[in-house]
Amino acid sequence: MIMLGIHFTEKVPFRAVYLHSLVRTASGEKMSKSKGTGLDPVALNQKYGTDAMRFCLASMAAPGTDIVLSDDKLASARNFANKIWNAARFLFVNLDKFEQSGVSLDKLAAPEVRAKAPYAVNGGIPLVDAWLFARLAVAIEIINDALSNYRFHEAAQSAYQFFWGDFCDWYIEWVKPELQNADRRHAIVAWRNLFAAFEAALRLLHPFMPFLTEELWHQLPQPPGAKSIALDRYPEVRKEWKNPQSLRNFGQIQEVIVALRNIRAEMKLEPKKKVPAEFSSGEAAVRQVIEENRDGIARLAALSELKISAGHLPQAGGSVRSTARFDVRIAFAADTIDVAGESARLRKEIEGLEKAIASKEKQLADATFRSRAPEKIIRTMEATLTEQRLELQKLRKRLEELDKAA
Repeated sequence: MIMLGIHFTEKVPFRAVYLHSLVRTASGEKMSKSKGTGLDPVALNQKYGTDAMRFCLASMAAPGTDIVLSDDKLASARNFANKIWNAARFLFVNLDKFEQSGVSLDKLAAPEVRAKAPYAVNGGIPLVDAWLFARLAVAIEIINDALSNYRFHEAAQSAYQFFWGDFCDWYIEWVKPELQNADRRHAIVAWRNLFAAFEAALRLLHPFMPFLTEELWHQLPQPPGAKSIALDRYPEVRKEWKNPQSLRNFGQIQEVIVALRNIRAEMKLEPKKKVPAEFSSGEAAVRQVIEENRDGIARLAALSELKISAGHLPQAGGSVRSTARFDVRIAFAADTIDVAGESARLRKEIEGLEKAIASKEKQLADATFRSRAPEKIIRTMEATLTEQRLELQKLRKRLEELDKAA
């Protein structure tokens, strides 16, 4: 091909060749017609969707490794496609409610409006908006660099993490109340920033999910004569989007929310049950960030209140999580936890864990077993034993705290 191209056109037809990974079946077999191990791509596309297939293959195309194509991975890619569609549906369903106040889609999402995002309110860009566009800048840099160097798996995974994690799990959940804010200025800013970020995310995702992103892109106002998202400019980082301070500040908020959610999970609290919590930090700047975003933290962590202080939090009578910069605590109380029932449950778990640990210790101490068992099995058992010992320490400490509370 190269020689013919040079002969007939006097030009080198291409200068880079990309050899993709070998695609194997879920069991790791090479696809072969004679063995009957081939998979019908048409059938898989009909079952999971063409975009899901494309994204799945791209996200696993790490150089030097084979692609093991399985139903689980294709289903995961389909779930991501559904997530994108559901995010768009959330935007337009809520927009219908907001448009009743007399604000049109063009005023919120026209191309010239999106180009000026992020917008400020009361003289400053809201922290969550500054954070999202800073995260968008990071994602754009990573994806553009990965595509330029044929690291398609890295580009696909970065697009996934930005859309599902940053945009859906954090940003949309945080700004939900602002979208219907009685103060129209706040609501309009929230909508404009949301649509600008959503449209940029669609363009980032287009190489991996072309059909879905094409359809959704056309739901937004576009310049006259615009034919396809494929012909639009791929996102580039704007200097004003980079904001290390917002990344640090909102990252601090995320740490606090995650710590509180972990405590709630360990206490087996109902997801919607609101409980009081305490926050403490010796750094005034950290306390100020948490104070200014107290309502959002309380909503995402399902808290009835959040007390903020500079002193040390008591360790007894509650569950505490500590970092180098802050402590958070949820107290044990009759209305938040059944102390007696939880104690009984913990004792049962401790008893079962002690038996499992004793069994593994006995096996690993048996020289005959160690000489015959594959090295992989031995390493797996040792790793599991280490994890179970750490878990046992946590359960015993938790039981001790509950006994003190009782």
